[in-house]
Amino acid sequence: MLDPSIKAVLFDFDGTFGDTAPDLVNAANYVFNKHKKDPIDFISGRQIASDGVKAFLDKRFDESKDDYKSLFDQFLNYYDKHINDNFKLFEGIKKLIDYLDKKEISWGIVTNKSRRLTEKLLKFNDLYNKCSVIVCGDDGLKPKPYPDTLFHALKSLGIKSNEALYLGDGYRDIQAAKNANIKSILVTYGYLKEEDKYHDWGASYIINHPADLIYS
Repeated sequence: MLDPSIKAVLFDFDGTFGDTAPDLVNAANYVFNKHKKDPIDFISGRQIASDGVKAFLDKRFDESKDDYKSLFDQFLNYYDKHINDNFKLFEGIKKLIDYLDKKEISWGIVTNKSRRLTEKLLKFNDLYNKCSVIVCGDDGLKPKPYPDTLFHALKSLGIKSNEALYLGDGYRDIQAAKNANIKSILVTYGYLKEEDKYHDWGASYIINHPADLIYS
């Protein structure tokens, strides 16, 4: 996969690069408790951790009846304060980053997560200055599955689509990569749902561990 033509490896964030699920589920349950709703269990929460705040709120609220703007604010305010309580890079990501740095292959983040939260986590974990490009969901570009954020990353790096790989754990990640003509890598260690038929998504490659990118 990492043949000499590859000049950059791009990562989705939640469920691919870092494990944000514990703190996201805690933020959701904080909001649910505040409004006297039943909490969600970690397993069901983990499966939607890549799908954004609305996916959590939809578990216990009805957008047609409830004030989602206020609920979003409550969720994000709590999450912002506790964003690094349980966060960790997925096993093997640090080793992969070190390998890419050694080989002088650029790496970056392309995510639908907000820039403020993405940068905050990268800075907490001393990775912000090592990252060659960061493209986020609130940068004014059409989000995944549209290819716009990936095109922007390629342009920022000064490379072509056939010179990059994109790693993601969700259907929209694979679709975005396909739409941008970038080779896509579906990671199974992320936040896949039980019903996901990911073998049918058309990913260029499927890996079970970040190290597979090095040794395949």
